[in-house]
Amino acid sequence: MENITNKQIIEHVKTMTAVQLKELVELIETTFGVTAAVASAPAAAKEEATKPSTVSVILKEVGDKKVDVIKAVKAIVGGTMSLIDAKKMVDAVATGPQKILENIDTAKATEHEATLKAVGAIVEVK
Repeated sequence: MENITNKQIIEHVKTMTAVQLKELVELIETTFGVTAAVASAPAAAKEEATKPSTVSVILKEVGDKKVDVIKAVKAIVGGTMSLIDAKKMVDAVATGPQKILENIDTAKATEHEATLKAVGAIVEVK
């Protein structure tokens, strides 16, 4: 087995998506019987206390997989949004960032952010 340095591992982790990172953390926790949240619990609690309770999800860039982003936007917005309306919203990113959702729970916004990033979009939650 080739010796891999910690630096090489970190460089690889930097290229991973949020979904891949979540899966990696879960695998490490299961394999080694540890919990990643324990070490960061005080910092996470402090950070959580300063976060707003509702935020907006803003699509900043579409990326290379436009069709996948359109489908993701339609699924996220739901309701009566058609694929045509989702396409118009995604196309409008060419003129500037577009709010996909407003005043939603931060946990839900984080899920939507991960979904959009998984298909190559650049998203901001604020």
